[in-house]
Amino acid sequence: MKRIQTIAVCLLATLLNVLPVNAQLINEGDVNAIDLKLDLAETKLELLDSKIRLWEDKPAALELQLTDIEEQIGQLKFSPEQFNEKFLLLDSMLLVQHEMMEGQQALMESIRERPELIPPSPEENPSAASFGISQPKDIPPSKYVVSIYPIRIFEGTMQLSLEWVLNRGNAIEISAMTTYAAKEGVANYYVSNQRLEYYNADLDSYVPYDSENISGFGTSLAWRNYLLPRTKSQYAAPRGAYAAPTIMYRRLRLSGFDYVYDEDTGTNEQVEVEQYLNIFTGGVMAGWQFVLWNAVSADVYVGGVIRLSKYDGDSNFTKYKQVRNIDFSGVMPTFGLKIGIVK
Repeated sequence: MKRIQTIAVCLLATLLNVLPVNAQLINEGDVNAIDLKLDLAETKLELLDSKIRLWEDKPAALELQLTDIEEQIGQLKFSPEQFNEKFLLLDSMLLVQHEMMEGQQALMESIRERPELIPPSPEENPSAASFGISQPKDIPPSKYVVSIYPIRIFEGTMQLSLEWVLNRGNAIEISAMTTYAAKEGVANYYVSNQRLEYYNADLDSYVPYDSENISGFGTSLAWRNYLLPRTKSQYAAPRGAYAAPTIMYRRLRLSGFDYVYDEDTGTNEQVEVEQYLNIFTGGVMAGWQFVLWNAVSADVYVGGVIRLSKYDGDSNFTKYKQVRNIDFSGVMPTFGLKIGIVK
């Protein structure tokens, strides 16, 4: 404040020195204007002094802030130099990862162009298992499926099949069957509904007879092509949908009785009829085999086959037989259910 008063006095003295000799001639209004200007100048000087003190205080406040920042940096568990080193290390690791991914992509493209470089599966090359190559977890580690056809039991036939898995998409199925159907057993309905005939030389015609027994054996062969492994990795033989061309052969003995009129005695005599039948079948089946707990299989299938039946002694295949007959020849549908054990 003293500095401002001193500056004001100096300004007043200067002003008085520059006034002309006839200063007494200045009127009172001019004096008031001069006082106002002096007050304004004093106010500006006070404002300037305040700004000067403010600028004098700022370096001290800035120094306090810098000190606080230095203390906070000192409390950190790592130094900025270490953080910078870690950042540079991370950047170099990301660069290495990018180079490895590019190399892997190039390798995969070269493998796609050369399929022979793909390692064989354990089914195609059993020795691959010794090198740690194993099947995916979602594919049963199974080689065989042993199954029976429960519906055929009511036809007096026990059919047992063995499916041998070749690889993820293919399998061979071999079946063996034995037949013994009689009216007294579980195949009573099947045997009783057979409409069979035999050739009577005396009458030179075919004569119907009552079927009593059907026995024999047979075998079949099928190649199963599983359809889903190409698109879904969780499916592989013996699991999932399949299509299978199949062939079958059966050799059967058919026996029964006929009653022939004896002119000498005037009575009907019972005559035993015995015939041997050969059945050839070829067709296509499609189905879905379920594998439960990697231990039990259930196979549901449908299809169509061409069936040719021929009796011993006949030169041609049978004609005009009913589809339900064992000696039917023609095109017929087929369907069924198979239950098995996976090994």
